[in-house]
Amino acid sequence: MMKDVWWVCGLASWLMVTGAMAAPVMVDDAAVAKELTKGLHALADKGEVVSSKVLNSQLGRTTCKIKLPVSVQKPLANLYSNCADSVVVIGTVFKCGHCDKWHNRSSATGWVLTEKGVMVTNYHVFEGKDVAGFGIRTRDGKVAAVTEILAASKRDDVVIFKVSGTGFNPLALAPDAAVGSELHVIAHPAGRYYTYTSGRVSRYYRKRIASGDGPTLMAVTAEFARGSSGGPVMNSAGNVIGMVSSTQSIYTSGAAQTKPAKERGKSGKKSEKSDRSKVFQMIIRNCVPVSAIRALIHRP
Repeated sequence: MMKDVWWVCGLASWLMVTGAMAAPVMVDDAAVAKELTKGLHALADKGEVVSSKVLNSQLGRTTCKIKLPVSVQKPLANLYSNCADSVVVIGTVFKCGHCDKWHNRSSATGWVLTEKGVMVTNYHVFEGKDVAGFGIRTRDGKVAAVTEILAASKRDDVVIFKVSGTGFNPLALAPDAAVGSELHVIAHPAGRYYTYTSGRVSRYYRKRIASGDGPTLMAVTAEFARGSSGGPVMNSAGNVIGMVSSTQSIYTSGAAQTKPAKERGKSGKKSEKSDRSKVFQMIIRNCVPVSAIRALIHRP
């Protein structure tokens, strides 16, 4: 009898160990890009995309009514596996003018706010684009067209938008996190899809602009780069406390260069020459605080 008990206990321990040693999730960046391309081209062929001209005309909308999901209270054992399905790749589809083929570009990160296809990203992701349409791809390969801008804030760099379809996996909103709080980011830096980084809230500060006081920004220590724009910044329970926006490089000369996260590393020739004459010190990583996202939402 005792021998059987020891055997069962040993088997249970072995299963626990082998389960913990399960192969990690592997992301095939080329496959993600290929599926996004194929899906966007199909949507464009069927006339299901909405042009950037129409979407840009809706960027003046300042509020929307949304029923928000309930936030999670307990820390997640594996935040990545629980939240990655709520993160999307945002791409554009367009014609180059030199051929009849569709072209596309994956430009940013976004995340799901409701099961019915309401999503969030940065204002600068949509602003100034001249394309046939925008679309998203979920981690499991679902591609959907962006159909409408529901609310936006250029000042805070936030857009809430709608895509076709339902059945998406939403993230809930948390209150603003305290300085020093742990945080997690899932985003797509330079086509490295579904990259996880972590850090802490460094500080909140008011950005100064020529016309006066600018938006409140949340600086964090988690790394991100171009392509990460719009990525969710989450607490340990997987609730959103902010969103990736821009980076700011600091050099010994005291000069600072601020860029949208999606464009970091694309400096012109003149600025690159100037940068080489300075000594790089650190990068300030700016995020939109969740309060700026909440400000666009009225509950029904």
